[in-house]
Amino acid sequence: MTASIRSFIAAAALAALAGCASFGSGKSPSPQSPTATRIVTHVVTHDAKLIGSAVGGVRVSIRDAATGRLLAEGRHEGGTGDTRRIMQEPRKRGEDVFTAGDGARYVATITLTEPTMVDVTAEGPLNYPDQMARASKRLWLFPGRDVTGDGVVLEMHGYVIDLLAPDTTAALRASSRVPVRARVRMLCSCPTQPGGMWEVGDVVARLVRDGMVVREGKLAYAGEGSTYAGEIELPAEGRYALEILAANPGAATFGMVRRWVNVAR
Repeated sequence: MTASIRSFIAAAALAALAGCASFGSGKSPSPQSPTATRIVTHVVTHDAKLIGSAVGGVRVSIRDAATGRLLAEGRHEGGTGDTRRIMQEPRKRGEDVFTAGDGARYVATITLTEPTMVDVTAEGPLNYPDQMARASKRLWLFPGRDVTGDGVVLEMHGYVIDLLAPDTTAALRASSRVPVRARVRMLCSCPTQPGGMWEVGDVVARLVRDGMVVREGKLAYAGEGSTYAGEIELPAEGRYALEILAANPGAATFGMVRRWVNVAR
């Protein structure tokens, strides 16, 4: 090995050692700066549209999955979205579906200092506290990496039901037949009817006491959007739970409302 080659190797070694020493003696890393991070959330009914202001909106919370600390909370509000875009047009992969127009959404800005696993949870619709559904997703969020467009999409299954008749604040007469009417809509307030875009497999009214079904009758479509009607025979006097059940098992969609009635002689 010539002297010149030996000199080159020695110089390279010294340079490498100097680099290692420099790396090892560098300053300690400083804490990451708090960074604002924006997250868009959409809450949609399974096989239907966005759950918005028409039914009171949806409460959305974002929590640190490791600690449970609340990072943001607010209401998912707005319209139900573009029917054609959501329900009818073919979807291309990666294409936003829910962002158009006045469609409901919840937009939060949280401060992160490091990659954080979060739970995004939705509960609603808020106008129906006894019929609220819940959906949640767990995912990573990175500081400054905004989640926009359709963002985090949470899907809920179910119907909301309004009991229109009978008047449950008044006593009902025993051993008589009483008309029962109910309005059954998708969670987003979208209307149901036979042969329509959204259907209900069957709607049933029943009286329950001490865990036993005492009377039961089917409600048929009444010819008016989302409205179903029938009659139920009242039993002997007493206090009963009047339940309206709506079901579409093929779409994993169910709903129930319960109201108490007093039956008197």
